[in-house]
Amino acid sequence: MAIAVFSAGQPVSGNGLTNQDQLNDLELAERAFELALADITDVFDTPVIVMTDGTGSGSLVARHRVLTLGWGLSMGATAAEDTDVSASSVDASAADVTVARRALRLDMTGLAVSIGGAWGFDPVTLGLTMANSFRAGRMDLFATAAAAASTNITSTSVGTADDLLDCIDSFTNSVGDPGQLFGFLRPQTAQGIRDSMGSAAGPSRERPDVQAFLAKGAEMLFGILCWQTPKVVSSGGYYQNAIMAPGAIAYRIAQPSRMYRQVIAAPSDMPILIGIQDDISRDVTEIVANGYDGLAIREQARIRGLLGVV
Repeated sequence: MAIAVFSAGQPVSGNGLTNQDQLNDLELAERAFELALADITDVFDTPVIVMTDGTGSGSLVARHRVLTLGWGLSMGATAAEDTDVSASSVDASAADVTVARRALRLDMTGLAVSIGGAWGFDPVTLGLTMANSFRAGRMDLFATAAAAASTNITSTSVGTADDLLDCIDSFTNSVGDPGQLFGFLRPQTAQGIRDSMGSAAGPSRERPDVQAFLAKGAEMLFGILCWQTPKVVSSGGYYQNAIMAPGAIAYRIAQPSRMYRQVIAAPSDMPILIGIQDDISRDVTEIVANGYDGLAIREQARIRGLLGVV
């Protein structure tokens, strides 16, 4: 992952200085970005997401045309020799994904800059933290999309192993073998499923630090690679978890030109530009992040909602 540093085509440092110390700071900033973006279990790195780039496409809306070949079609019936086979119409569907702007601005007064250095309150450092802010917002979009699954498996509890098996059966009954499945679960839902399995591996599994570790990663449950996140949406008295097959979600990005604005960082793998600007009349430094992306369910046959009570 690389960071591009520009200001009208010229390299700059975050606070306007160009000495070697500031350039060294930018090298440290790149490492900070790598840490901020490092997520070995990012759901956006899985086959669940079908990604397209809208840059230069001339349209905010991308139309995903989906042919459901292999989903629900069976060759189980035999055909007599020298006879025609039965016909099955191809089910053509489409999903639209619209790119929209998401932005965040942080304002720092001159006094805050002057006394905040010891705690890292520095425009460049604050700008770098916006990568995580964008990631959090992207997961909010993902949770909202996942909550729009049209087929739901409903539980009267937080979540049980039977609910997870019902999701698997729902896929199998409608589309056959869906391939690797991926879960998007609230940590309490995942714990409820584990509890219902009676598979707690001793008291150590219940330690808060162990649970916190599990909640930040992904683990296999019945062959489903499950992410645990507090971003799961609640509505109507239910947490709207989701189980997804590859190709369930469409994600579209757009990357604005970096040449016409002051930019301190533009990570190559995220559609976000982060820059700083000054309003000298107020003695305020403005740290601004802009991101352009969109997300939607690509095909309802590839996603199941797993609803657990709040």
